[in-house]
Amino acid sequence: MSERRCGTHFLNTQSKAALRRALRAARRSIKPSQARQAALAATDALTSTRRWRQARTVALFLSGDGEIHTDELIARAQAAGKRVYLPVIRPPRGRAGRRAALAGGTLVFRRFTPTTPLRRGLLGIDEPVATPAAGRRAQAICSLAHLDLMVMPLVGFDHAGNRLGMGAGFYDRTLGQRRGFRGPYRVGLAHECQRVEALPHDPWDWQLDACVTDQHIYTW
Repeated sequence: MSERRCGTHFLNTQSKAALRRALRAARRSIKPSQARQAALAATDALTSTRRWRQARTVALFLSGDGEIHTDELIARAQAAGKRVYLPVIRPPRGRAGRRAALAGGTLVFRRFTPTTPLRRGLLGIDEPVATPAAGRRAQAICSLAHLDLMVMPLVGFDHAGNRLGMGAGFYDRTLGQRRGFRGPYRVGLAHECQRVEALPHDPWDWQLDACVTDQHIYTW
């Protein structure tokens, strides 16, 4: 596994929507045996980094749609005594439902332990449940200011650290609420086939600090 520093940005004329379709198809086409090998390689790479070793609070995600599997990564984080948090989608204040969430929803990060129950969220993704029986510690929400490391899902990334997500903008809106502090350190997790020369990006898009794939570690 090698580490590469990337910094050159080239104009890409493809639209985000077209790139999103192509890259999602590419990652879904990976055979199950290859996907398992890729997940293990990416997990080994990420857990070997200084940022991972030093992190006490880590935001992770539950994988789907051909994303790098995160089960082993979550298990290793918990075994190492790190506090693991998963994203929970929240619609804008005073509004409810899927449409409101897609239009302006943000994320909160709720503690996840091996005994934390999950339920299907607004967009069909499992989210940790806050229940009285789970105990106060298991229900805790971690603010952005107290997250050491945020491991982010993505559809694509480029040589400049630009990230292409699923299009709803949850991570970008959530990070846009950050005020007066540097963290969290943002790491993308992807198959190598999700890397492109350059991505179209908007002023509100947040760049990655690093991206880990099954073949390389990229930093910016």
